[in-house]
Amino acid sequence: MSARPPSRRRWVPWALGLAAAGLAVSVYLWMGKRGDAPLVCGFLGGCISVNASPYSEVFGIPVAALGAVMYLFLAASAAVLLVARPNEALAEALTLAGFIIALAGALFSLYLTAIEAFVLRAYCIWCLISFALVSTLAVLWTRALSRETREVERG
Repeated sequence: MSARPPSRRRWVPWALGLAAAGLAVSVYLWMGKRGDAPLVCGFLGGCISVNASPYSEVFGIPVAALGAVMYLFLAASAAVLLVARPNEALAEALTLAGFIIALAGALFSLYLTAIEAFVLRAYCIWCLISFALVSTLAVLWTRALSRETREVERG
């Protein structure tokens, strides 16, 4: 079977752009965590306390670094779907992997946002932006997976 025509993957450039934006936010927060960049917090003002909290790391790894890896994977997957036009098997595998990674990222980001609200009582505008980006990506990848599944079932 040949790869799906690019016109039927109109969501992919959006996924690529959102993932690139998320990567930029994650790298910025990671640099802030390391002390390599000053964090500009905006009107919420909690970026520094949130980024310095014990919840900003998982097993000693900064959450922002994990986010950067996630967004990089999602961007690379979208780029392959957009530029390389892979065969259907690879396209389906990338779509499934993108769905799993984006959904896991959105759920983890929801958990971290709840920590901000109920434990830290401080909000990081960059973290909230990342939550919005990864949640939107999860919706895009979910819809793409749903389309892929319907097409496979149709034969």
